[in-house]
Amino acid sequence: INAEYGQANLLQLGLVLVGTSSLVFGGIDRIESSLTFGVISFVLRGLQGVGCAATDTAVFAIASSRFTKNLGKVNSYLNSCMGVSFMIGPPVGGLLYSWTNFSLPFFSSAILCFISILMVNFVFRNLRESKLAADNHVVSPKVVFTKSWHLFSNLRFMWILVTAMFGAACTSFLDPTLSPYLSQQGYNDTAYIGVFYLVRDVAFTLGTPPVGSLIDTYRWNPNTVLLVGAVIAGLGYALIGVAGVYFTGVITVRICVALIFIGVGQAPVFSATLPAMVEEAQALGLKKDDESCGILAALQNFAFYGGLWAGSVASGAATYYYGFALSTGVFGATVIIVALTHANIHVFCQKKITYQSLENLTMLQD
Repeated sequence: INAEYGQANLLQLGLVLVGTSSLVFGGIDRIESSLTFGVISFVLRGLQGVGCAATDTAVFAIASSRFTKNLGKVNSYLNSCMGVSFMIGPPVGGLLYSWTNFSLPFFSSAILCFISILMVNFVFRNLRESKLAADNHVVSPKVVFTKSWHLFSNLRFMWILVTAMFGAACTSFLDPTLSPYLSQQGYNDTAYIGVFYLVRDVAFTLGTPPVGSLIDTYRWNPNTVLLVGAVIAGLGYALIGVAGVYFTGVITVRICVALIFIGVGQAPVFSATLPAMVEEAQALGLKKDDESCGILAALQNFAFYGGLWAGSVASGAATYYYGFALSTGVFGATVIIVALTHANIHVFCQKKITYQSLENLTMLQD
């Protein structure tokens, strides 16, 4: 869809789905049947998910295709904006709900989406003129599958996605378990528990812009930035596990320090993944057109949201069987192992490429 109909159209389609589903969601509290309420809720949440997938893919495709010289900074700014939205969204929604009723938070979200559609139509009108469909370029599913398979078959590219998936799982692994754990320790105030999540989100939001500067201004390798971020986030989880098993004392301090590690580590993971993918795709010979950028953005979102889903599911199961401290500690160690494997694969494949280049050069000289 991104390549055939244009990035701006895909972005608007996503906003339409999110806005419409939010608008309808605001009125389902009037449904009396619990079964009907549950079915409609799942359907609407599914439409919102499809809409978010469309908007995220379009936004990151625009970033990778239009901001080639400063992709690191632009990508970090996008992730910083996402961090801000995660921080202000729940409190604002809660306030609107407490001040008025169930419907207003959803109606407000829908209005913002529809306003954004008008803004996209004005700001990105030039993208409509440059879309591939205007050039009579027909994109077949076979071409998209061939390009995707070409990327997946490369070990270095594949492990970028694996590292990004585990790094994204660091965002959601604590979501199902941190609140019950703190409640067991005597911290039952929901507002107080919410502050812990805010610590992580603030660390992430403030950490993303410097990462963009490291990639663009100081020319740090995005693969290196990605694996360093995963290691830092993994250390945060390992810190929770080790502290929970071997140390006692002020729980709030231990958890806050660990959440700062996790937030700071997530900033490089989310900001460096797309630049690393673009760099690797170009090394594999893919042209930097709207079609390829759309595929890369979709694969990045697949890794991120797959990690977010897997992190929460694995957290609930592991905590149920092995406890909070042990499960978080083992997860942190796993993330670190994945990051170190990423480093070894990157170095090994780089040496192999260098060896093949020297061998080809020797043959040419002979």
